[in-house]
Amino acid sequence: MLAYALRRLLSALATLFGVLTLVFFLLAAAPGDPAVLAARSSGTRPASPEAVAAFRRLHGLDRPLPVQFATWAARAVRLDLGRSFQDGREVRERLAAALPATVYLNGCALLLALLAAVPCGVSAARRPGGRFDRVTGAVFDLLFATPSFVLGLLLLLVFSVKLRVTPLFSDPALGPLGIALPVATLGLGAVALLSRFVRACVRTALEDPAALAARARGESGRASVRRALRRSAGALSALAAVLVPSLVTGSVLVERLFSWPGAGRLLADGVFARDVPVVLGLTLVAGGVVVVASVAGDLASAWFDPRLRDAGLLEGRP
Repeated sequence: MLAYALRRLLSALATLFGVLTLVFFLLAAAPGDPAVLAARSSGTRPASPEAVAAFRRLHGLDRPLPVQFATWAARAVRLDLGRSFQDGREVRERLAAALPATVYLNGCALLLALLAAVPCGVSAARRPGGRFDRVTGAVFDLLFATPSFVLGLLLLLVFSVKLRVTPLFSDPALGPLGIALPVATLGLGAVALLSRFVRACVRTALEDPAALAARARGESGRASVRRALRRSAGALSALAAVLVPSLVTGSVLVERLFSWPGAGRLLADGVFARDVPVVLGLTLVAGGVVVVASVAGDLASAWFDPRLRDAGLLEGRP
């Protein structure tokens, strides 16, 4: 198990390094000079050539791109993410101010997905083809096919503009109404995916010959469902871990749409301003979350499914 975890971790870290490299060079290839954009954001219009040249020298932008990235990576290893081009603050300080709101938003969305999807999936699996199964299937298929920004705009139009029961701009300080729409926008797609997956897993477990024999011996329906959920725990844990990266990436658009003061909004603003230290710092943090979630999901699958250990897959044996 330990050897398998180390291999997965090293592979995920290599992927994270590749993502950081790609993001850096894509930002470098994007139109616009970070020095000019930083001068405009500070109110200096137009920026003098001397000011632009001084900014480039100060932040090392006059060096070759590979040298710039190597310098940033060497500092990042020491947890020095540099300073923002926009306001000169340390990137760690800006991340520390924005991350709690994003963690809160994503945690609520994941909790919503789990609390809604598991009972819906189990109920649909117990009576396949029934009215509940057909209705929820149609609704969840529609939710899964709807882009998050379209869903968010529709929710804003209905609940903020027409009904006026939620604020137009969301904020965690406003309480449940201040977080309801971004959580729903971010979590409903996850509910649709997880519910269909729970239905498939539970239905497969209930149709297993061992489960059929147990019910023939008098096992109750609730006991059969509990056993089916235990058998599906590994796959469900892996899917929940996979949902974490999708929620993190989806929160960029959602936070921008609802003016949520989180890391997703900070990332979007950093991309538009070509604030390379902020974008790379957020990519590093988000990638780290994805790495941890991916490895944790694989280990959870192995822990709940003894067949993986018995087959020697975790130790690398044939």
